[in-house]
This record gives sequence, structure tokens and C-alpha cells, in this order.
Amino acid sequence: MNQTGVKQYVFPLDSEHRAIWDSAIGPDGKLYFGLGTEISTCGYVRLCEYDYASNSVNELVRVEEVIMPSHRAIRASKFHTSINFLPDGRMIMTTHTTDKPPAYPTWMPEAYHSHLWEGFAGSNIIIYDPKTGNAQNLGIPVPHETIYGSIYDREHNALYSLGMLRGHLYRISLDDLNVKDMGKVSECYSFRLLMGPDGNLYGASKSGYVYKVDTKEQKIIDMNYKLPYSRMDYTRSFNNISNGSIGPDGRLYMSIMYADDIVALDTSTGKFENMGPYKIAKRSVRGENRNIVWGLDFDNNGVLWYVVTSANDGGYYSTNTSGSDVLEYGLPSTLYRWDIARGGKPEYLGMLGTKQRVPCHVSEVIVDKNNILYAVGTNHGYDGPDITAIDLNKFEPNRHELDGDSDDPFLDRTSERYIEQFTDLQRLNKIARENSFVFSTPAKPPVRLWRALAPDNIENSNVTALVWDDQNTLHGICGTDRQFAFSIKDGKLSSIKELNDCSPEYKEWLINSTRREIPSLKSKYKLPSYPGRQYKAVPVAEVELTGGRRLVGTEDGMLCIIDGDKVFSLGSAAPNGPIRDMAAKPDKSIVYGVAGDEEDLGYVFSYDDENGLIWLGNVYHDYPDEVGTVCSNVLSSVAISPDGKTLAIGADERLGCVVLYDI
Repeated sequence: MNQTGVKQYVFPLDSEHRAIWDSAIGPDGKLYFGLGTEISTCGYVRLCEYDYASNSVNELVRVEEVIMPSHRAIRASKFHTSINFLPDGRMIMTTHTTDKPPAYPTWMPEAYHSHLWEGFAGSNIIIYDPKTGNAQNLGIPVPHETIYGSIYDREHNALYSLGMLRGHLYRISLDDLNVKDMGKVSECYSFRLLMGPDGNLYGASKSGYVYKVDTKEQKIIDMNYKLPYSRMDYTRSFNNISNGSIGPDGRLYMSIMYADDIVALDTSTGKFENMGPYKIAKRSVRGENRNIVWGLDFDNNGVLWYVVTSANDGGYYSTNTSGSDVLEYGLPSTLYRWDIARGGKPEYLGMLGTKQRVPCHVSEVIVDKNNILYAVGTNHGYDGPDITAIDLNKFEPNRHELDGDSDDPFLDRTSERYIEQFTDLQRLNKIARENSFVFSTPAKPPVRLWRALAPDNIENSNVTALVWDDQNTLHGICGTDRQFAFSIKDGKLSSIKELNDCSPEYKEWLINSTRREIPSLKSKYKLPSYPGRQYKAVPVAEVELTGGRRLVGTEDGMLCIIDGDKVFSLGSAAPNGPIRDMAAKPDKSIVYGVAGDEEDLGYVFSYDDENGLIWLGNVYHDYPDEVGTVCSNVLSSVAISPDGKTLAIGADERLGCVVLYDI
């Protein structure tokens, strides 16, 4: 890119803190950001400020000195998409984790979600006053969840936060610190909430469905719109909003993770318009397997500026080389300008940065009131991050006069420094792959009942019961306020309607077939329990095994076999919570079940006489195949087909769905 009006600050190459995924311009005109750590350094986030005039950075807060963490626990290593400013100029933000504690080989948030000492305690809400330098910890609004993004609602003095692992939206009132769980709005891993010109919030599920949060009524409204999606060559499936900005025409312009397009929303009418590709070619740079716009903003003249981040993810996260020993390698980010609101076309302006340093991932692009553009670079291998500041008033007239190649060794695939870094990153990815928390790959795409009931009845998509008929058709009931009956044939939803609208015969059959009989065991049976919690040794689920034996689950998640007068304990089937449902294959040789607390991740287990009780993992999938995004946590129901080949699992949560597995 042209170097007119360009400044750059680069952190030390060997810095422990090598990531910035949260930044914002304050009322004082300074850029504030969270300097974070990732994956393997056991670090904590620092709140910092960048001063444009002096091209310098000051550290303001060390978060471990504010939240008093346990040394054994997963680290509060980042602020992520959460820095906001209160009316009095103070900052409010939420911690997030992407780094391990000392005992782990790598970052493993799902695997240690329920570990009281080595898991993540939960994200903290931090308030910082730039005038006094005082930092305050408001506490943990959601235990064990890591908040992936937050936005402040000034009109109602509330903070809205998205949970990464469970996909719930939370509203934290700053008047009385009341926390309201508004339910599941994304499968998981969605982070961006945007404030629209109408004072309402906008977000999207990981599967790409856009919703509005009516901040006055505190209500989630489905927009009945799915964002465009580009599969690319990445081995993970994301379709959520990555960033957005209000244009000169009053519309909300959004970039998408992952899509080639920019989408505009007129919040006054609810109408979406796909503005077309943000690039001038299919690939932004040679060698990439994906690209994305993390940061974008309009300048003082109403022109959109953004940076395209390109990546080559090597053997583990590229579908072209998945499972191979091919190393990731460095690629440059590229700067673009687009007079999008006035019918212009995207303009390619070259590699972002300077001759010495080309940013890799760019997490944010912000234009201040003086028309200074800040591009925040991160994840430049294991190097320290960078901040590139561009005075657009000086830069723009010369923007098409490129200044040649970069000398940044990050772009040299033969560099020993980066070969060593990417080899270590591949080692860590391999550890994560070998220690999977996932149950299995679904046989079919999830049956999203919440989409079938959208936009008005999503809240009644929660699955409460499942049953197969003799023709291998799955039937079920969902809903609380209004109950719906549905059927699934050949992996696809074939019908769904209100239970009361079904024929009397079908309604009676469905209710009787899905009625769960609570086991009535003789008082002489002493069911297994946690010491001190014997009162929870109450049977809640039962299924018949071979030889007339019974497999019984308790309210406290314990499992046992009752054979005649004998009780054989198998231990717990989940870290916390009850056994929710069980089903046996027709020959009674193996049982599958689901268990877990309603605020946990949800667990699938199996039992058979040869292998005993096995924890199988969570219902999760995000590969960009026909299955796509799956993540359900309150697993309520299981049913096995009459031929014993298909396991169905239902989710009793706001984004209700049924997931089918081959067994």
C-alpha cells in the first residue's frame, strides 16, 4: 500500500501477548484495546491504550490484579469484542478465555467446562475509569461460560453478552446487576452484536440466521433471513456476523464469517440487500484457503474502508490438506475502499502495513472523528501484534500508488522462525484433535424445528419427547406454551403442526407413546448417590436390559443396574445434573442416554455389558459439509429406530432441533 500518512506500532516479536481481539476509540480520541494471549502461554489480558500523536502504547490494567483468579484455572486471556463506553466516560468490557492453565498441554475449554478448579470460572465484567485509572470487577454473570462479545445499551443502561460455548444471550442490568438469560440465539461461537440506528441490537446464529433484540421490550425477534455463505476451503463452518457499521444512508452494513459479500439492513423496514462481493477476485491473495472481513468502518465522507484477512491453515484446518502434515504459512492482509452507499465498486489498495511489517489477521478497523483509520493486527504467527494508523486525508489522494513489496519475513515460507512457530501450532492442533469432546458426526443435517416454527414460534421448538413408529418414521413433541407435534422421515422434517390440531387418534397415540413412566422402585433398593446428597438418589429414567435386568438413572446423574434384589452402581453419567432420557436397541444389547445440568454442555453416554458405562461426549459439529453447524446442550430425549441403526437426540432449548446418528 501507499505509505503517505501511515504510522505503525509493532509490539516486540517475542512478546507473550500476541493477540488483540477487542479495540475501540474512546471519548478522549485514544484507541483502547485488550492485549491478549492464546492457546499455550498461560497468560492474562492487559488493557492498553494507543496514542496516535506519539505512536506509543501504555499498559493500563493487568486483569489478574483485578479479578483474583485461581492459578490452576483456565486463563482470562482476552477481552473479545466487548469494549464499550458508559455515559460518564468509563469503560465496560468482559473477559474471555483462549489460553490454558499450567497443567494443560493446550487450551481445552469444553473438556474442562465442568472442572471446578481447572476449568474456566466464567467471564468477569470489568469497569475501568480512564480519568482515575481505577478498575473494578463486577463479578461473573454466567458461571463457567466464556463471553464472546458484549455491547452496551445506553438507553436502558444494560450490557448484552453472548456466551461462546452455549450460544445464549444474556442481559445484565447495570442498575441492579440482575442477569437475565434470554435463551439460545446461536448454536455456539457467535460473538458480534451490532447496535442499529433504531436503538435495537442485531446478531446472527452460527448457522447464519439473523435476529433482532428489541431493547425496550427485551424480546428476541427472528428476522426470517439467512446470511449468504461461502464454503471456502476451511474445515469449520461459520455463518455469523463478523462486524458491521452504520452507513451514510442509515443502513447497517455487515460482514459475515464466512461469506464473500457485504449485506445491508434497513432497520426501519427490515429489508436486507446483498451488496455483492467485497473483493475484486474470488481469492484475495494466492495460497489462501479462506478470507474474511473482521474489521470495517465508514470514514467521515461516508466511504467504507475494510481489511481482508487471508489465511492458509495448513493440514488441520484446510479441506484441501486436512489431516496432512502441511504447515500453515503467513499471508498478508489487504486494504480495500468501497463507496458502497453511493453505488461504487470495491477498490484494492494493496497489502496493509509497512515495508517492515504486514499485518496478518486484522481484528478491527476503526475510523475516528479526525479521519484516522486504525487497523488492529493480530496473530502474526507467535509474534507480538501491531497497530497500523492511516491518516485518510493524506492517504486517499495517493491511494492507488502502491509502494512495492514487503520485507516482512512472515511472508517467507522458508523462514526458520515461522516454520518453527507453525510446526508448534500444528502440534497443539494435533493434541486438540486427539482429545475430542465431540460424540460423533451426525448422519444427516440437524432437523431445525426452530426454523420450521420461525419467525413467531421459535420459543416453542424445544423438544420434550421422541418416539419411532414401525415404519422408521420419527415422531415427537416440542413446545411449552404451545405444543407442536412433528414427524421426521428419511432425516427430513415431513410435518409439524399444533398438537391440538392433530387427529384425536394420532394425538392419543403420540402422547401415550412418549409418556415417560417414572420408575417406581421398591424402597429396599438403595440407589447410588453422592455422599451427602442421598436425597437425590431418586429414579428418573429406566430402560430394560437383557435377562430382565433394568438400567436406572437418578436425579443426580447416577446410573445403576438392578438385577433381582441386587443394585450394581455404574457411577455418574455426566459431571452434573440428572439422567434425562435413555433408550435401548431392540435387542437390548446397548443403551444410549443423555444427561447433564441445564446450564452444562450436555452429555451423551452409552452402556453395554462388554464395555460398561462410556461418556461419549457433546452434541457438536461444525465441519462445512452437508451437516454444517450443530451444537445442542439441554439434551432431553433419545430414541432408537426399530431397525436399531439410527439414534435420535432431541434438544429442550430455544433453538430446538433433532440430531440423527448412525449407530
